[in-house]
Amino acid sequence: MPATVRDILSLVEKQTPAVLAADWDRVGLQLGSPQQPVQRLLVALEPTCPVIQEAVAAGAQMLLTHHPLLFQAVQQLNPDNPLHRPIALAIKHDLAVAAAHTNLDAATDGLNAYLAQLLGLSNPEPLARTRTEPLIKLAVFVPVGYEDRVRQAVCQAGAGLIGNYSHCTFQVRGQGTYLPLAGARPWQGTAAVLNRAEEIRLEVVLPEGLVPAAVANLKAVHPYEEVAYDLYPLANAGVSYGFGRIGTWPAPRPFGEVVAELKRLFHLDRLKIAGKPRPAVQRLAVCGGSGGDLIPRAWEQGADLYLTGDVRYHQAAPFAQEEMAIIDLGHYATEVLFIPEWGRRLQAGLQAAGLNVAVTVAAKDTDPFSYR
Repeated sequence: MPATVRDILSLVEKQTPAVLAADWDRVGLQLGSPQQPVQRLLVALEPTCPVIQEAVAAGAQMLLTHHPLLFQAVQQLNPDNPLHRPIALAIKHDLAVAAAHTNLDAATDGLNAYLAQLLGLSNPEPLARTRTEPLIKLAVFVPVGYEDRVRQAVCQAGAGLIGNYSHCTFQVRGQGTYLPLAGARPWQGTAAVLNRAEEIRLEVVLPEGLVPAAVANLKAVHPYEEVAYDLYPLANAGVSYGFGRIGTWPAPRPFGEVVAELKRLFHLDRLKIAGKPRPAVQRLAVCGGSGGDLIPRAWEQGADLYLTGDVRYHQAAPFAQEEMAIIDLGHYATEVLFIPEWGRRLQAGLQAAGLNVAVTVAAKDTDPFSYR
């Protein structure tokens, strides 16, 4: 099925909801029309001129990046200005450009979750929590024999997920009553007569953000003309979102071995280290991109080692004598590793939706810094 920019934005929103973005951020569609057809999508870290030229050469109609093209306000557009040149180039070639920035960082399976997985951390949690999504209990009354199809429909929308278990529901049998009034078209029963039906009360818990999709799926398969369902807000803690991740390794690892492994994983020849490294590392925190502001969070939560990029002097100096190592891997190195994985997830999501879009990962993403 042909796809549009709107279709791709809907998938991005599903995977990385914009509500997770920081309030200062600029995410979503930045250039182009939502109705613009898309046959090829280029995914990249940075919307630089070489990346935009690569998108044009590849025949892409849309570019999706982690870092926004439009971040600071632009009062005038001068293609001779290095800050404006990528914008002018994208407009010239009618390239739609969108970004998923801090929402990609904070998503439950986003960039930072990927880094925690790459590092092999057990039970990683957000280093800095920004949002906890409320939980809702959905209870629906279903005629006996329809409970399985309704269960499948709401769980397909993401309901009933508890830890490593899906399709978690509870059901109990009972009897419902209804009296069809004038104009009613009952699925079964007699008009103007009080009818009784053997029904199943099916209960399932889901995050608040998934309620619209779950209810829509529910109504699509439920046989009743008027579906009876209840939504109850719960006091139970929901899913926590936030920046960075902190977790542990099953056993301590010598610091020297950790340094060698980090160089291999992040394709670096040397590392910038602050603090006083402990001989062994077991509790580790990580934040992709510019995470110097979270150094105190890592220290407060007992990290032996904190990995991030763009650590400034005045962020590191107060912790220079603390027994926690801070390693600045660089902004580029901590984020570019995720871009191929992001491309794979987008391609899988588009295929599952029946959308004919070829997703390509940019080859022109490069670190603006060189090291000698």
